[in-house]
Amino acid sequence: MNSPVRVLSIDGGGIRGYIPALVLAEIERRSGMHAKDLFDIAVGTSTGAIISIGLAAGTSAAELAQFYPTYGSRIFGSEGELIAGRGSTLGEQMENFGRFFGAPFGGHPDFGGNARHSAAGLEGVLREVLGDRLVSDAGMDVAVTSFDADSNQPVVISRRDARSDPRLDMPLWAAARATSAAPTYLPPFEREWAGRTCRFIDGGVWANNPAGVAVAESLMLTTERGLTGQSVVMLSLGTGVARSAGVFDETANWLGSAQDLVRMATATTAGHLLAVRALSPSRVMRLQVEDDRVAGKMDDPSEARLAILKSATDDLLAQSGPVIDAVVERLRAG
Repeated sequence: MNSPVRVLSIDGGGIRGYIPALVLAEIERRSGMHAKDLFDIAVGTSTGAIISIGLAAGTSAAELAQFYPTYGSRIFGSEGELIAGRGSTLGEQMENFGRFFGAPFGGHPDFGGNARHSAAGLEGVLREVLGDRLVSDAGMDVAVTSFDADSNQPVVISRRDARSDPRLDMPLWAAARATSAAPTYLPPFEREWAGRTCRFIDGGVWANNPAGVAVAESLMLTTERGLTGQSVVMLSLGTGVARSAGVFDETANWLGSAQDLVRMATATTAGHLLAVRALSPSRVMRLQVEDDRVAGKMDDPSEARLAILKSATDDLLAQSGPVIDAVVERLRAG
């Protein structure tokens, strides 16, 4: 009898990716297995895609959990450093100073538009961690979301596509950069792909919870095994939400309404709904921190912020012990 297709889906959320990385590390510990051996495909958006790509590159979840404390300050810096003008030269300091104060009002094209952070930190970290290995050479099926701002089209970068068409291949570090170019945080990522020059921005603009994408990506695997969609088992990991956070407040003023639309675009409930409707509630296991303490900046890598995220995750793990054991049992059975 063919085993079920085991799917991992991880939301976007900047530095809050520390949460699903810690959850995966605990699943690794309880199962005694490398996370990549527990899943047939990993699908992610933005920070969740970086974790998915890391697993596909052979990195353990325990190591990926250390990605955020180790590299967070290189990617984002601290707010104090940005105000002071972080950089090794006067020119770099002035550029970062301009980013911090200019972003709310629109930025200079030479500085990446209105991006608050330079891409150099993130790109340097991704190259260091992932090397030059290609998406087509990944150790497991992986798919990540992005968006081509030039063609105004959603994009999925996957190992399956990269193996079937070299034009759809790129280094893993580049795929991680393409999925995580969050508007106002990081500048777009320009690269040749699919026979054209693309200007990639964060996949969270259309699939912050990529569970629906993960269902679609699993279809080829079920077909290869002679299975139906009802043979898919999915673990969906969130990056934390505040209990008190509403998505649509119906504020009367135009600025509040605009903020409501942003919250709706980056909400994670739609992806979960699509996955549940496609697979059934019993086949989608969702682990999400719901704690007001996680509300805050997605680009704050400070020790205090990471300690809050870890504490909230520890509470989730303590409260969800039996659920996590059941998750591990289902994944190992596959």
